[in-house]
Amino acid sequence: MDEDTITDLKQFITATVSQQITDVRNDIVALDKSLNKKIDDLSTHVADALDASNEAIQMQLKDHKRRITKLEHKATA
Repeated sequence: MDEDTITDLKQFITATVSQQITDVRNDIVALDKSLNKKIDDLSTHVADALDASNEAIQMQLKDHKRRITKLEHKATA
């Protein structure tokens, strides 16, 4: 192999590796965006579920308080 062929091969290898690295980086960026969106969606759903659960518990506590107050009135009457 002469020097020109070796130089051409080096340039080809460099260009090929560079393109592959760029493709992998693009794939990683796309995956990162996708995962971030999924994590954000899951976080939102968990927060919504906790809010709904807390509201249900608050309603139950208010109902118990009302029922206890009613029982106290009946017991003193």
